[in-house]
Amino acid sequence: MASNKQLPEELIVLLRQLVMQGQIRIAGMVLQSYFLRFWKIDKELAEHYVVRYFRKYYPSQLSKHQKRKAHAN
Repeated sequence: MASNKQLPEELIVLLRQLVMQGQIRIAGMVLQSYFLRFWKIDKELAEHYVVRYFRKYYPSQLSKHQKRKAHAN
């Protein structure tokens, strides 16, 4: 991601727990908040990084979430 910055282990564990509990939306909000607060980037870039993160590490869960979201609309 941005200039080789690493996520803290505690954040990675929290994200994994939330995703495995089916709370990928909450996990995305936590990750976006982290990017905004600690990396000091704009909201659009933070949203882009969140999507990239979940595509890389949780592709099946992201796909399920996107299908549910599309079906709800």
